[in-house]
Amino acid sequence: MTYPTLLPSGSTPLQKALEQTAAGLLDIDVPLRDEWSPENCPIEDLPWLVWGLSIDIWKSSWSEQQKRDAAADAIASQRSKGTRASLRTVLDRFDQLIEIVEWHQDRETLDPFSFRLELPLLAQSDVFYDEALVGEIMRDIAQVKPARAHMLAVYRVRAEAQAWLVSAAQAGGLARLDSLADQTSALDPVWDSFLQTRDGEPILAREGDYLVVNPGPLNRTAIQRVERVA
Repeated sequence: MTYPTLLPSGSTPLQKALEQTAAGLLDIDVPLRDEWSPENCPIEDLPWLVWGLSIDIWKSSWSEQQKRDAAADAIASQRSKGTRASLRTVLDRFDQLIEIVEWHQDRETLDPFSFRLELPLLAQSDVFYDEALVGEIMRDIAQVKPARAHMLAVYRVRAEAQAWLVSAAQAGGLARLDSLADQTSALDPVWDSFLQTRDGEPILAREGDYLVVNPGPLNRTAIQRVERVA
């Protein structure tokens, strides 16, 4: 097929051939509008679409509809990134009963520009919080939280004396306070025994144990207590 030419009559054979080749590309059906549409994009191309939209949280385990919903909400998510609303959106994917406590709501135990995630009691929620799930929550929250804010996840349990205890968890695991721990602080002092990242998260060894500052019997007990999920 010969396409109409826009070249002058003195054009070289090479120029004419390149023009005809380029014109033929117009006949190739490339659904660009569909490729950029969360609803119509082929499922195998969705990862490339969300990469182009700069989505912060993406899981291959999601259903197709969840992936398309995430792509459709990409722009709105970026607009609210770093706000309490963005944290709420992420937490609701796991459990709507998870509460957010910001530092100005608990000045006694939280440092400025930090916040706490309070996981519900086992009797209140059908979600079972193990180390893997808590770690996933912390990682997802880290993608949308304000850059200056430090986060802490806590798990509340009721003691036999009906006194409320607060237990602390970082991305590495879940720790429960007992009668020997500091019950006036949201942070279990056992975390001070662990080597931590710049963000205050404990570092796991290859074997799965937390790296401690001064290994010893006391720290080994602390590690075992942290590994025991409340």
